[in-house]
Amino acid sequence: MSSRKNFRRPRQIPYVFLSFLGIIVLILVGALAWRLLSPDSSSTASNTEPTNSGDVAPKVTVPVLEQNGIKQTSSVVDGQLAVYDGKEWKKSFWPGINFGATTPGHYPGQVSPTKADYLRWFPMMQDMNIKAVRIYTILPPDFYDALAEYNSGKDEPLMLLQGIWSPEEELIGADGEGRDAFSSTIKKGFEQEIRDVAAVVHGQADIPATPGHAAGQYKTDVSPYLLGWVLGTEWYPYTVQTTNEAHPGLKPYQGEYFQAKAEASPFESWLAEMLDVLATEEMKYGWQHPISFTNWVTTDPLDHPNEPLEQEDLVPVDPMHMEPTEAWKAGYFASYHVYPYYPDSLRRDQKYLDYVNDEGVKDPYAGYLHELREHHKGIPLIIAEFGMPSSRGIAHYGLLGRSQGMHTEKQQGELNAGMLHQIYNEDYDGAMLFEWQDEWFKFTWNTIELEVPGDRRAMWRNRLTNEEHFGVLAIEPEESPDKLMTIDGKTDDWEKRGLVAEDVGNGVKMAITSDSSDLYVLLQKDGGNWNFDEDILTLGFDTTPGGSSTAKIAPGIEFDSGQEFLARFEGGQGGRLYVNSGYDQYSWLYGYKLKSVPYKAEYADDEAGIFLPWKLALNRALYLPQSKVTAPFESYDVGKLHWGTNDPNSDKFNNLSDWYVEGDTLEVRIPWMLLGFTDPSKLQVWKYPYGTEAVTPIDTDGVSVSAVLSPAGSAVSSQEVAKPSSRAYTWDAWDLPPYHEREKKSFNILKEAFAEYDKEVKGSSR
Repeated sequence: MSSRKNFRRPRQIPYVFLSFLGIIVLILVGALAWRLLSPDSSSTASNTEPTNSGDVAPKVTVPVLEQNGIKQTSSVVDGQLAVYDGKEWKKSFWPGINFGATTPGHYPGQVSPTKADYLRWFPMMQDMNIKAVRIYTILPPDFYDALAEYNSGKDEPLMLLQGIWSPEEELIGADGEGRDAFSSTIKKGFEQEIRDVAAVVHGQADIPATPGHAAGQYKTDVSPYLLGWVLGTEWYPYTVQTTNEAHPGLKPYQGEYFQAKAEASPFESWLAEMLDVLATEEMKYGWQHPISFTNWVTTDPLDHPNEPLEQEDLVPVDPMHMEPTEAWKAGYFASYHVYPYYPDSLRRDQKYLDYVNDEGVKDPYAGYLHELREHHKGIPLIIAEFGMPSSRGIAHYGLLGRSQGMHTEKQQGELNAGMLHQIYNEDYDGAMLFEWQDEWFKFTWNTIELEVPGDRRAMWRNRLTNEEHFGVLAIEPEESPDKLMTIDGKTDDWEKRGLVAEDVGNGVKMAITSDSSDLYVLLQKDGGNWNFDEDILTLGFDTTPGGSSTAKIAPGIEFDSGQEFLARFEGGQGGRLYVNSGYDQYSWLYGYKLKSVPYKAEYADDEAGIFLPWKLALNRALYLPQSKVTAPFESYDVGKLHWGTNDPNSDKFNNLSDWYVEGDTLEVRIPWMLLGFTDPSKLQVWKYPYGTEAVTPIDTDGVSVSAVLSPAGSAVSSQEVAKPSSRAYTWDAWDLPPYHEREKKSFNILKEAFAEYDKEVKGSSR
């Protein structure tokens, strides 16, 4: 990072042109002097017109307060975030959204969105009643150019919360033990990043290309639209601890614009110094904006007596232990990432469980918000991240239905609106929803080991990874909605692909196709409609050598090859997907290796015909220190197949849907990971795990699917053994997947919710 240059190099200008320029300058100076001395002039408000990379500079119409050589459009006033309206400071609650930096097939460092994307998204954000967009780091010049262009001429522009990425990997260390934040390379690298970001926002940066970072010439000054700065990333607790232990008795930092208080820890002093570096850089451009730093529950200053994991309540980082000096007029605020399902203290601490919200409901999320707000009296406080994913997978349970995943888009909107209400009601200054668009590169703890190699994760959409589905914009496969396969009991989309169901015996016809998210199977029944009260449908999936040709849960059926997975559709149970016990990563890892769940030795035999529910781990068994009990291991049967259509225009739409039946037509879509794929874009599945130390990807030729229709309730002894024929399916590997975007059902729900809280902060306890 230290090799970056802050300013663009000056060009050599011919002498004749300089002479001509001098005349023009004299004329402009005279005109400016006349304007300043005219009766209509003001000594406190001014308009600035930043330059950009185009021929015409976007016109800035927002008023700018200029006093004592310092420009401001935003500030902390009476303990609240405010913007200047030309006459006074306007204080309000700030509904906002976090903005990712990727599109499918790309990682954040590749910063793939274009200016056209930004110019399409910004009006959508304001239509959703978003007042501020938060970004985590430097984005390409196109972002800032687009923001200035979009805001040009607007009385109420889309404001920016600019993040500054800290050297996270260096702070954590390769061994995960945490590094001293005062170490020379870390400190210098972070300071250079701060200088770069300040130059970018003020339109005076020339950043050379560096892998994993945005680069280019930044000529557009977006400082009039800056609501504030958010420094750093979620602090790693062992980094904080290591820094504190390395500098006992360190004198609190005292800077020109920021200082640490007497009770500040060494890490907090380091943070105060970084805030001062940022303020110093901003003053070089003659501007001041409110400054904050990222924090989260893990390093909050509160006490969590029932937190089972030591690192989640190990050490505090307290925003109240640092403060701006009198020289920093723009002020200082606190910002936190707060989700209701993690860490465990948010669903275990009795003080939160007992808290009653304004609706008379016991609400631990509101309880935490209340305690956090009480601690930060006197300064603005925003929730810089909150949200729910509309994912097919789940990572943690949460109370009041607020789990980390397994939500319909409607539920996503309602849950997010409910949390927004609690944030506003607990007297916060803003709430930044996570996030604008789904991002395929994201990972989560209970699926990451199954997504290998990791550098291919962005090439496909994993419906089981909750982190990929927090957006209010769904990012879906195929370049347009009309090319996306729709499970709706109709075959027109199959016909568009030139596919017709072919006989596979037993009165069933089948066709198979796929996209970057799912495998699709079309099943048509001869001689009548599907009725799972009368018939049981068994589907077998063979993806790799090994497996069992019979299954105890499907007696009377013998497949022509070993099966890794079975799906069963039967009355009263709907559809369920099961995994061969010898192929089951869950029982292998948490039963055989870690001894965390019940396990039988026969599970290791992939030919034994044992098929188990497909589970995701959600939490290990945890000892609760205050309750003095052990909470049991938690898991979820993600193999349960959900009914509904993926057609967003249907009243039967369900984004979690896996199957839909209409008459004699049954359509099934199965997420790639549920069929053992670690990377469908390169046709790779995981190897049978027994005898391996980790999930190991291997190549596959594709998927072979078998279908058997059998009468419900018939005795096994009276049946002849069914030997279904299979249908093989393969596809071409891909690199950059086509995609399109769609407003989720949560969009309009949140649009109404954000509009409700687009008003003055109550400020009753400031």
